[in-house]
Amino acid sequence: MTELSALLQRPQEALDPELAAYLVDSPLGPVIKHPLVFSIPHSPQLNAMANARLRAKQDGCRQALQSRKWSQYLFLHERPYRVNAFTRIAAQMAARTYWTSLAELWIDAENIAENEPLWTTLLQDSSRVRSRHLMMTAPERRHLAQQPALMRVYRGFNSDERQKGMSWSLDAEVARRFAMRFGHGRPRVAAGTVEKSAVIAYLSGRGEHEIVVVPAAVRDQHVTDAHRKQRPNKLGG
Repeated sequence: MTELSALLQRPQEALDPELAAYLVDSPLGPVIKHPLVFSIPHSPQLNAMANARLRAKQDGCRQALQSRKWSQYLFLHERPYRVNAFTRIAAQMAARTYWTSLAELWIDAENIAENEPLWTTLLQDSSRVRSRHLMMTAPERRHLAQQPALMRVYRGFNSDERQKGMSWSLDAEVARRFAMRFGHGRPRVAAGTVEKSAVIAYLSGRGEHEIVVVPAAVRDQHVTDAHRKQRPNKLGG
């Protein structure tokens, strides 16, 4: 009998109070969205499994903190909570670890907008900003250095509130794919310009030629339907 089967066949146990505090109704039915444990959807038959996962992850977090394995600690958390976990250990990190860990979380994140004020604070921390170039690899720094002083950037979105954001791309086709990836809403592509000096980072980890920038720094924006491909221009778009 596997460990999973054993957990499912145990007599029904009460849900850990810590998890119970994160048990909410959703269109999928009851779900748990605890920082360490997601159970979607959730039923009482899954209590034992959820409780066991919580204990295992709590132990893992304690051990990771004791051994200063920062990446392990962060990725024991569920994705939406990782940037919050980062704030709890950031002060203990050397400059390189701070920026490489933040880059790793950024590349992995699915919804930057959900925590945009926190991301902005971490990326613009005055005590850290002088070493912010460490968020990029050496090839990424070289690629950014080769860009013109005024850069053309693109952002795909499918609802008006998504037009502004911190994640843009040098590649119009990447932005178009992002706009259309969910197959709903009104997919569009915003094109604008940003001064290279305002760019926080260029990240190529997912092949998206991503430009990280505060939304207000992207100027002269115009929007087109995502079904129409962008035309190249003298700024390199």
